[in-house]
Amino acid sequence: VTDKGSYASGEQPLLSMTIENTGAAACTVNGGTDATTFTIVSGSEQYWSSADCLTDAAPAPTVLEPGVPKSTTPFAWERTRSSTTTCDAERPAVPAGGASYHLTVSLGDVESAQTKQFVLN
Repeated sequence: VTDKGSYASGEQPLLSMTIENTGAAACTVNGGTDATTFTIVSGSEQYWSSADCLTDAAPAPTVLEPGVPKSTTPFAWERTRSSTTTCDAERPAVPAGGASYHLTVSLGDVESAQTKQFVLN
C-alpha cells in the first residue's frame, strides 16, 4: 500500500505491506526484509526494487490472527531509480509531472494480487 494516491513535487511516497490471514487459525509468517520485496514499475519498465541494494536483511516473524489485517511499518521511497550498480552512487530521479507508477510487494514466493497505482507530480 501507499499512504496516498498522488504526491506533490518532491513529496516522498510512504510504502508498506498489509497482509491478512484468511484461514481459520492463527499462523506465523516471516514479514522481514529477508522475505519481502517492494517493486515499483511504470508501464513495462522497473524503476526501483527494495532488493537492489538491501543490506542487513533480517527476519521478522509475525503472528497473524484470522481475519485481522496487519501492516508493516511504512518507509519512504526517495523517488529515485535503483539498480544493483547504483548502491553507492547518486541515483537519478524518476520522471514525475503526472507520471503513474505501480507498487507490487512479494512475500517469499507470493506476489500481491494486484498493484497499487500512484501518481508523482
